[in-house]
Amino acid sequence: MHNTKNNLTMNYNIASTFHDIIDAWSLVYRQYLATSLIEPNPLELFTFPEYISNQSAVIIGKEMGEIVCTASGLLDGEKGLPLDTYYHDELNLLRSEGKRLIEIGLVADTRKTDGMANAIELMNNIARFGVHANHLDYVVGIHPKRVNLYNRLWGFKPIARAKEYDTLRTAPVVLCHLSGNDPEIRKLELNRKISSGEMEIDFDLRYKFNPENFISDAELALSIESFFMSLWQKNQLKAA
Repeated sequence: MHNTKNNLTMNYNIASTFHDIIDAWSLVYRQYLATSLIEPNPLELFTFPEYISNQSAVIIGKEMGEIVCTASGLLDGEKGLPLDTYYHDELNLLRSEGKRLIEIGLVADTRKTDGMANAIELMNNIARFGVHANHLDYVVGIHPKRVNLYNRLWGFKPIARAKEYDTLRTAPVVLCHLSGNDPEIRKLELNRKISSGEMEIDFDLRYKFNPENFISDAELALSIESFFMSLWQKNQLKAA
């Protein structure tokens, strides 16, 4: 793992091995299950098939050596984004305008104190992946109650009506978009920090899935390999 300094007890890292990825998506599973967003599954993992890609990056936050938060970013490509399932037309409109999209998702944070400051720091770290890859049009699917907050902090704007997100037990979701190329948006304090170039995380070290044989036999048990293979195949069918 590649470490970045934060404070005396907290470090953010790029997930650089498959086991880092498992740790991150296990945390997502536990938190989503605890909040009744998903049903239990025997592997105790949660992700979207599109994230099993060389176009994704996963941030892990550790406190006193224990993973306490994570977020993932996914660059737009041929297979699309998880949000395409519900907002395909809206995302295609952005693509037709030449937008280079990045979706931020699979966010989980188990810390109990300084909730807002922690959430901001976590989001800013994964948002730097967009700067690294020159994908500066960010899209997120968030609960309607958070729309005003995301607008005030980063300048996200809702571009579609709220929909029931069946993947997460019909949790309502609003599609929001932020253009990192907008001069007014770039003036916001948090966005200046994201685009400043002072990027402590080396995204070139991120774990990359091989599309032909994306999981090494040496790295995981057959059950986990089958789990990811099934997700991959579902995504292949959807793209076909």
